[in-house]
Amino acid sequence: MTLPDDVLIDIFLSLPPHPSCLLRASLVCKNWHSIIVDNRFLQRFQALHGLPVLGVFTNSTLIPRFLPVGDPPNRVAAASFSPPLPDIHWHVLGCRHSHILLVSSTWNQLLVWNPINGYQRLISAPPDVDPRFNYGQVPESNAAVVCAANHAVHGYCHSCPFFVVWVFTTTRYAYVTRYSSEKGSWEMMASSPVPSDVDFRPSILVRNILYWPLKAKYILAFELVTHGLYHIECPPETHDIYRRNVHIMKTEDGGLGLAAVTKFNMRLWAWETDVKGVTGWVLHRIIELDKFLPLESLPSTDNHPGGRPPVRILGFVEDSDLVFIWTKTGVFAVQLKTMKHKKMFEADVCASVYPYTGFQIAGVVANDGGNVAAE
Repeated sequence: MTLPDDVLIDIFLSLPPHPSCLLRASLVCKNWHSIIVDNRFLQRFQALHGLPVLGVFTNSTLIPRFLPVGDPPNRVAAASFSPPLPDIHWHVLGCRHSHILLVSSTWNQLLVWNPINGYQRLISAPPDVDPRFNYGQVPESNAAVVCAANHAVHGYCHSCPFFVVWVFTTTRYAYVTRYSSEKGSWEMMASSPVPSDVDFRPSILVRNILYWPLKAKYILAFELVTHGLYHIECPPETHDIYRRNVHIMKTEDGGLGLAAVTKFNMRLWAWETDVKGVTGWVLHRIIELDKFLPLESLPSTDNHPGGRPPVRILGFVEDSDLVFIWTKTGVFAVQLKTMKHKKMFEADVCASVYPYTGFQIAGVVANDGGNVAAE
């Protein structure tokens, strides 16, 4: 007896959100595959379970470029996520909406790559950052990729158009220029005075606003819809903290948040507006990490010149409370709401990690067959 599609959908929605579950189910027959690869089903599945983390990318040359997350059989093949790069000197700038954004060592080219369907697009850097116009140097820069489709829920964006948003700072001004995959060109969007240069730490997207950390005490915000560009001062308590231990994050209700670690304590702030209409940082929680993670053997000293702090934030999963934390005993994935944690790997490397989330479904191909596209 063949079950009706609506019954099958209810069954598939009850599957656990492990990367292999939908993949295996999609291989059973053509009908099951057609149901599972349908965007409407995947959006419902994502709304119920969230997007699974398939692994993390890193720019360290001491460990593999991609490290899968999970145990067999729910562990993706690392070879499937090997960046198609001409050399090892390209750097990951971020992962979002099914795509990974990489930049060449000279910052003159970008690569947007979807490891699920093989799509690739090489993009020349915006002309505004040409060293000839910036005192002979590429200005301090960062960039982010975002889906350009008007989805209510992003996640399964394999065939969607995208934007690359490039921010650069020079002579105490920040500039934002945007590349459209549909137009194949860059367009200057905004400029604003800033107190510091943009940093290399990853961006975060919160309610249609992209946020980047600046190198000193501030966050840069760019509104995707209105093109507003402005900066926000970080809480005074974070001003003297090792900057790699201050990370922008999403709060539990989807707003702008900030996490900072000193010694073994993680403080979580939220950017909120009070009843009088005053907006500012509110400290919500202090987590004593040494009560949850096996850190007892580590010296309880803070960062000092020439040394590294005993605990460091490596990166957040953008739409989750999952954070990756480096310690001298290994790298842990920690869920901040429950403080459930798992040791991911051991490495004396504390480079930032870029989590990649998504569904790995059989039979998904790029519109262009996975070939490299160029503007």
